[in-house]
Amino acid sequence: MLNTFLGGLRLGIILQLSVGPVFLFVLQTAITRGITSALLAVTAVTLIDACYILLALLGIGTWLQNNPLLQKRLRYLSALILLFFALQTFFPAVSLPQFFNGNAALTNSFAAAAVLTLSNPLTIIFWLGILSAQLVKEQFTNLRLFIFCCGCISATFIVLSGTAFLCSKATLLLTPLLQQLLKTFISGFLMLMAYKTLFSH
Repeated sequence: MLNTFLGGLRLGIILQLSVGPVFLFVLQTAITRGITSALLAVTAVTLIDACYILLALLGIGTWLQNNPLLQKRLRYLSALILLFFALQTFFPAVSLPQFFNGNAALTNSFAAAAVLTLSNPLTIIFWLGILSAQLVKEQFTNLRLFIFCCGCISATFIVLSGTAFLCSKATLLLTPLLQQLLKTFISGFLMLMAYKTLFSH
């Protein structure tokens, strides 16, 4: 059982180390708002990932896979959300919904990370493929599949929390110019992700 958990943990770590918009959001949050806000963002990401894996196990992924029109609409929504976060990163004055604004910076981080993670509901299809492969290749029982999924989810929290701690410590080394360059890079990356999401097939 331990080997099954470690297998899920290993796969999850590999997936998390491929830099994506959520990874960069946690990095930026740790640098600009501190470790507490960043850990709340990590918690939100972990919970959404767990929900996506659960939905894949319940068969929602198969249903989405058989509905190309719905997939197309979800891609449009995902691209729109990514573009919005890109603009908000580069132009902080861009207005956000009320629950992202105000003085509640902690709630802000949790909600923003949740929305950014939710912005790609087709992740359910990805997890469906991963879990189906494990069922076929490893001939997992339901219990072993559950333990494997726990390993994947744990990897999300471990990798992103580690990133948050390291980045919060690096804040003192970043000059205002470097921080602005980082924001520009993140904004550009999110725009690229939005473009790829919009025109993916």
